[in-house]
Amino acid sequence: MNSYPGTETRPILSDSEAEQYKSISYLNGWIPEPIRKNQPDYLVGDGELYTSIQEAVNAAVEQENPNYDRKYIKILNGTYREVVYLPSTNTPLTIYSDPGSVRIEFNQSAETTGSEYISLVNPNGTKFKPEDPAYSMYKKCASKATLGTRCSSIFWIMGDDVEISGLTIENVSKNGQAVAVETNGDLIQFEEVNILGFQDTFYLNGDGRIFVNSCRISGDVDFVFGSARAVFLNTAFVARSDRPRTTALIFAPSTAADVKYGFLVEQCRLVANSNITQLQLARAWDGKEYIPGTSANGQLVIRDSLISMVVNETAPYASATSGRYFAGNDNPDRNLDDVKFNRFWEYQNSPDYS
Repeated sequence: MNSYPGTETRPILSDSEAEQYKSISYLNGWIPEPIRKNQPDYLVGDGELYTSIQEAVNAAVEQENPNYDRKYIKILNGTYREVVYLPSTNTPLTIYSDPGSVRIEFNQSAETTGSEYISLVNPNGTKFKPEDPAYSMYKKCASKATLGTRCSSIFWIMGDDVEISGLTIENVSKNGQAVAVETNGDLIQFEEVNILGFQDTFYLNGDGRIFVNSCRISGDVDFVFGSARAVFLNTAFVARSDRPRTTALIFAPSTAADVKYGFLVEQCRLVANSNITQLQLARAWDGKEYIPGTSANGQLVIRDSLISMVVNETAPYASATSGRYFAGNDNPDRNLDDVKFNRFWEYQNSPDYS
């Protein structure tokens, strides 16, 4: 692949420039530890006190917790067809399962109507009740004519200090934007999680810090997007073709113009199903019009990773959502945060021949 300084269509970092883009900077000093799967405070499964994940979440967060004690929820083997909402509370949560044993799936999209959502998510008012901790999240979505992107999420994390391990979470809708997982909090950690969908699979919303380790994320259009600061380590990004389609695009960061760090992809694999003939790495999600210094200007570094051979070698990035053409800065004396240019960079990547 190209070497420093790269080209206007594929800029490459130097060794000294790459020193700025490490996980410690993106996570602003937070050093995540491996997720501990302690003895569960709550069990979810057939024959248990809690048969839905949401019931266990409600029980965990509605108790007073002045010492901010972490609560552990273990999900037993099975497929759970429900949405899961984690509201903002003072209770850190760890939700885990044995890897590969639990699947959470649901079918809803941005185009799902509010009335359809109510009947699917809260039939007869039994799943979300006014006294429940996550009821405000449900009510906001239920009041919409159509859900929109945010409310299409089937696993929605509003709280801080949340750990997710071992789960498979899939939004099975093929009808436009359909989020599998959305984060809005800070200090959110995913480990050995499969996050699956089609368009807009993984929504990293807000300005929190997200750490994704040893996961698999799959989709076809903008399937990792948002404004948070996120580090992806040892993770596979898999472009899928079964909608069906032959083209795909992975990242769509919307990092604020005055924020230096957006998405860091390190020691990962960026690959595609066999029917994908054109894979693009990213485009900037900067709205309908780009105003330099005011509009979001997505930031992304892909380093020390393997990249599919179906990625265009010379032009791997697409035009932004505003329509502006990709413009990388290949000046050796460049300012890496110059708002006149896109902020997508690569460093020491290699082709994936598999």
